[in-house]
Amino acid sequence: MNQILKILATGFGTGFIKPAPGTWGTVIGLIIYFLWQMPLGIIIFFSFLGVFICQSGEKILNEHDSPRIVFDEMVGIWISLWNIPIILYPFAFLLFRLFDIKKFYPINKLEKIPGGLGIMLDDIAAGVITRIILAVVIFIVY
Repeated sequence: MNQILKILATGFGTGFIKPAPGTWGTVIGLIIYFLWQMPLGIIIFFSFLGVFICQSGEKILNEHDSPRIVFDEMVGIWISLWNIPIILYPFAFLLFRLFDIKKFYPINKLEKIPGGLGIMLDDIAAGVITRIILAVVIFIVY
């Protein structure tokens, strides 16, 4: 079971790729979403499951908020990509990475929450903010 949780927490091993494991985790998340445009209910399910996966990843890797844990980036990009035209995927990717890396307020407050919840919440927030911006873009352009 620990091996499965480690594989999931590290984004199928992308969390071990250097440099920028979070970016590689986002890339695998984008690929997964491209292959399976999952409904919002599934994304919400993975958001909750991610708390357990990321918390377990911390214990297995024996490192607080390890950069190798990228399941949170996968869920964050899924939120960003939810129900948008494929032509906007690169824009969603760049916006999500910007918000995930820079951690503007209030995202920076969420990452301070301990454990799997804190690991997930800042990326969920980055995904939601990205998706809101994309909703405005879609409204204006389409």
